Amino acid sequence: MTFAALLVDDSPDDRALVARELGRHFPDVRITEAGSPETLAAALDDGRFDIAITDYRLRFTDGITVLRELKRRFPARPVIMFTASGNEEIAVEAMKEGLDADITKTPKHYPRIGYAVRACLDNVAQRARAEQAQARLEIALRSAGMATWQYDPRDRTIAASSDLGPMLGQPPGHAPATVDAWLADIHDEDRPHVIDAWKAAFAGADHYRMQYRFRGADGIVRWIASSARVLRGADGKPSMVIGTAREVTADIETRQNLERKTGELERADRQKNEFLAILAHELRNPLGAARYSIALLRQAPDDAAARARAIDVIDRQIGHMAKMLDELLDLSRIAHNRIELERAPLDVRGIAELACENALPALEGKGHGLRLSLPAEPVMVVGDEVRLTQVVANLLVNAAKFTPAPGHIEVRVAREDLDAVIEVADDGIGIAPHRLDGVFEMFSQGETKAHGGTPGLGIGLAVVRSLVGLHGGTVRAFSAGADQGTRIRVTLPALAQSAPAAASGAPAADGGARGLRVLLADDNADAANLLALLLEAEGHTVHTGFDGITAMALAEAHRPDVMVLDIGMPGANGYEVARWVREQPWGAAVRLVAVTGWGIEHDGGQALDAGFDVRLVKPVDMAQLLAAVSGSPPG
Repeated sequence: MTFAALLVDDSPDDRALVARELGRHFPDVRITEAGSPETLAAALDDGRFDIAITDYRLRFTDGITVLRELKRRFPARPVIMFTASGNEEIAVEAMKEGLDADITKTPKHYPRIGYAVRACLDNVAQRARAEQAQARLEIALRSAGMATWQYDPRDRTIAASSDLGPMLGQPPGHAPATVDAWLADIHDEDRPHVIDAWKAAFAGADHYRMQYRFRGADGIVRWIASSARVLRGADGKPSMVIGTAREVTADIETRQNLERKTGELERADRQKNEFLAILAHELRNPLGAARYSIALLRQAPDDAAARARAIDVIDRQIGHMAKMLDELLDLSRIAHNRIELERAPLDVRGIAELACENALPALEGKGHGLRLSLPAEPVMVVGDEVRLTQVVANLLVNAAKFTPAPGHIEVRVAREDLDAVIEVADDGIGIAPHRLDGVFEMFSQGETKAHGGTPGLGIGLAVVRSLVGLHGGTVRAFSAGADQGTRIRVTLPALAQSAPAAASGAPAADGGARGLRVLLADDNADAANLLALLLEAEGHTVHTGFDGITAMALAEAHRPDVMVLDIGMPGANGYEVARWVREQPWGAAVRLVAVTGWGIEHDGGQALDAGFDVRLVKPVDMAQLLAAVSGSPPG
């Protein structure tokens, strides 16, 4: 054993005796001697010793004073007092000051020095190992987010590490005063299970392990995972419970979110598979009818009645497939955020009337009665007329589909505070309460043909919810249950003042809409010539070109008021022509209208960057085009 010892004694002979005894037990010991105040002060300042041995009676001080200074400066280093003048009172005082061993200075007791030193150094080593183990345990518990606690059944006291308090919404170092106080703040649903587990551990199970919700003093409910072991005395009775606690709120929430998302994915997968099966069925039906019609035409080519019937069937079935295709395209646009709204002030009463006209074939085909309830005053919103009409028409068709004939369907329009309200109610099959929140989900349908229900893809209400959401509104379904009918309520932000609505369709004629000089450029000659005729019929003077170079030459020659430009033209595309126009001294006053077959996702804002005022997508509605040419808001 290698160590350094400090000998404090004013007697050189006594120091020599102690050094000899230490050398006999520890050949590698390094000894520093202090026999005067100066040498003692130097040794203490140097501090290179592991243990100190001091006499009690010194000419320059006393052993208690030396002991106090040693423990003040080096509290973990052991001190042995070796003296011939001590007594029991002095020994007790020294022990209170932290003395580690006391040996009487007599020839008989000199051999004890080595054993006392070894015992003291062993105690220091054991204490260091214990502190290291405790430090490692604390680091491990802290890394794991754990607190430790213990419960003494004899006095019913609880002690805990400082980390437990924050788990209970308390400051560090807090521990529950009693078991009952701890149980009182456990969630009502979890408390009985915790009590049962606690009793089982005391009854003989020994191990206790639970997860429970705890209402902290700060009002926050946390999930706590706690485990413990019951220690028993010689009599077999519980003597101590030692346990750990860890907050697992984040773990529980992550697991619950994962379970919820897994359930949602499984449900979505089932809905997708069912949707694909329905889609295949719904497509086969019109294809089958069309094929039978073609066979009929081949079998009786000269039968006028058969030919008319076959053509009627083919036309009707193509219309059915076209409607399904439109729904699928709407879903795709919505999913990829590619719906473009043409917003304008609208009277919701007109929207309801248009929707009823569009849905009339579906209603009359089932023999349903329709009631339209409209207020006397306009109910104004800002929205896309086509899309809002589609919303109400979808609701009407859905109501007709799920209402046994002859049924009754009502459309009601009203203004309620800051909202414009549209309600579509029927007396049909109704919706089960647990399905009310899910009817607007993708691929959701109450009773599909796969279950013996009505035909359709089950995506109409999903499109409704998305379109209403794009307008800043909400949609909800209400039903008292099976066979109790359904009411769908759409709310949209209403305009602050319900001014009379402008008529839909072509823009209102005014002095600025007539007699404009229009330059039209499109590499599709047929489309360009027909469009020129339509614009001329509106009173405009039109010059036509079929490529970008010609368009620039005509513009330089005629200085048009409006230029309607295709984007994908040879020579120079529409973007290049537009940029050239804006660079001309007269170009700032020209109204530039882009007409393109590319969707907004392909354009990426290039049209506006190039200087276009308006961008229209082919096939262009004539009302929109005329409004764009005249500079009027689209109807």
